[in-house]
Amino acid sequence: MKQLMGKEVVQMSWTVLGFGKKHKGKTLPQILFNDPDWFYWAYEEGVLKGKIPHSEVQEIYEKSRNIKIPLEDHHAEFVFDGIRGVFADMKLVPSDRPKHEGSSQTQRLDRIDMALIRFAKQYDKLGYALLIPILKEILFGDSKLRMTKKRAEDFFNDPSNFLP
Repeated sequence: MKQLMGKEVVQMSWTVLGFGKKHKGKTLPQILFNDPDWFYWAYEEGVLKGKIPHSEVQEIYEKSRNIKIPLEDHHAEFVFDGIRGVFADMKLVPSDRPKHEGSSQTQRLDRIDMALIRFAKQYDKLGYALLIPILKEILFGDSKLRMTKKRAEDFFNDPSNFLP
């Protein structure tokens, strides 16, 4: 157990995937920081059913859609290409900043929702390749940070990283 703000927090013991070529031997937190498009596809298609406990899959799905913004009075502004509709950028903006107007489309949220890219376009590996370094910079202060198993799991085990 880990102490967090005077409370004991039970650390999730993440199940290791025992199938597939690309992600065998990895946990869901590792996959979300490495190949989130695959995770959301697997979630939608029921690929993880019977292989990973449903409660674990559901927990990480909800957490990945409700990441707390580390700056007070800021929103996550997701920018999508106005023509193709694919993800182009995400930045944290002051809550009182006027909404962007222009050829690109934006969506502003009070949280970081990693699934938003997949909802915009079903298969967007490039979009996620753009998002992951941005997330690492915002959440860890280093866009080039190597997401080890421990680092990814520690992030998803810390309830202070997520909105309720």
